Amino acid sequence: MAGSKDVLEPSPAGMDPKAVRVSSHLALAVYAESLADRGHVTVIGDSSLGLGALLVRLGARAVEVWDPDGPRARGEAELAPSGVTVRWLPRVHAEATNVDLVVVPDLGCFSEPTEILARVRRMVGDEGAALVVAANRDVAANEGSRAFDYYELFDLVAKEFDCVRMIAQLPFHGVTLAELVEEDQSPTVNVDTQLADTTRSAEAFIALASQRDVRLDAYSIVELPAVPVPPASDTVSAGAREALEEAELRSRALETRNAELTARAADRDRLAEAAATLERVLLERSEAAEQLAVVLDDRTRQLAQVERRAVVLEQELHRTDAQPEEHTRFEEALRERARAVRLLEGELARRDQMVRELAGALEEAAVAGQPAPEVAGGESDPDAEENAHLRERLDSLALDLARREGEAHASAWKVAELERRLAQGTPITGNGPGPVAQLSAALDEVEALRRALVQEHEARVRAEALGASGAVQEDNSR
Repeated sequence: MAGSKDVLEPSPAGMDPKAVRVSSHLALAVYAESLADRGHVTVIGDSSLGLGALLVRLGARAVEVWDPDGPRARGEAELAPSGVTVRWLPRVHAEATNVDLVVVPDLGCFSEPTEILARVRRMVGDEGAALVVAANRDVAANEGSRAFDYYELFDLVAKEFDCVRMIAQLPFHGVTLAELVEEDQSPTVNVDTQLADTTRSAEAFIALASQRDVRLDAYSIVELPAVPVPPASDTVSAGAREALEEAELRSRALETRNAELTARAADRDRLAEAAATLERVLLERSEAAEQLAVVLDDRTRQLAQVERRAVVLEQELHRTDAQPEEHTRFEEALRERARAVRLLEGELARRDQMVRELAGALEEAAVAGQPAPEVAGGESDPDAEENAHLRERLDSLALDLARREGEAHASAWKVAELERRLAQGTPITGNGPGPVAQLSAALDEVEALRRALVQEHEARVRAEALGASGAVQEDNSR
């Protein structure tokens, strides 16, 4: 609120309410004369108040009156003087723009005051001004229109305009004491209110609104035309009724105000409690967010480790897939060595059987034969010593054959196991050598076993030859 001003008007007891209402609105036109001079003025309200004609007479260039009552607007349009246009105000209408002054004589006659004020704002633009009048809720009688309190009117107008000045319209009754002076002199005006009732309330509030700081006279007294005074008895009764009605209105207004304050206090308590609850919830959510951030960091590190392991495994897989020909070659070599081992095992078994048969024949010959005669000089028969030496060699060969058979079975099992792993594609895990190194070691073992079997076969051939020659010598001696 930028300031406050007063428009004073006569309101004697017992005066015709309609006459007083019409006169107060005419005073409003006089008060805004400086804003209407040579300008485009729009009045939104009752067209029967005569504001349009008075504003033209005060110097307005053109006046448009928009009346929400259609029949009344049509009747006043026929009687409108030159320079005044009266139209019916529908809910939606074409709005004029760049209006210098918009006057709303009674905001309470509109069911949607917010919409009216928005229209007024669009009409005046950034250069014009608006005068919005509303009856005071604390003192106004209910005549079918809505009344407002000071703060309600200010809040409604301030939503649309940057600069709002609030003006109080107070009742005034008095006499004028004027010194008789020359007409060309401007007398000094003195206003003395010490005899008036100091507890009087404003009958209406007026909002002077604009986008720029528009000002009018800070204190104005507008003299209105006199009205007929009723008889004394009627005046007293009317004054008593008005006082009673005013007291009732004030009582209801105070009750309403008290209820509003109580509701606002309860709302403040609820809002404070809700704010405290929201603050606690916010703290809890903040703590939970911090914990989630820690967990997220941990999961991020784990994900990075998994990604690195995946990269390493992928590289290892590429390396493994890059050597299919080498694996195939080693697998074929392993199968070839396995076939060679099996052939050697068959030959070893055959030779073992021959040695066993030869050993059995020698034992039978030793049991069936007679002891050899002794040679002179105490020495043994050379053939008997040779036979004993051959038996020892056969026993040694039999033990070595059993050991080699065990090693051959172990090698065969190891070869079969490697073939099974290669066929299944099972990877070699742990810290030991890779599949290529193991396959090479197995092939080396097979090669060593093959050489051992060859040497053993040659030894058996020599043993068989010696055994055969001994048998022949023994038969010859017999």
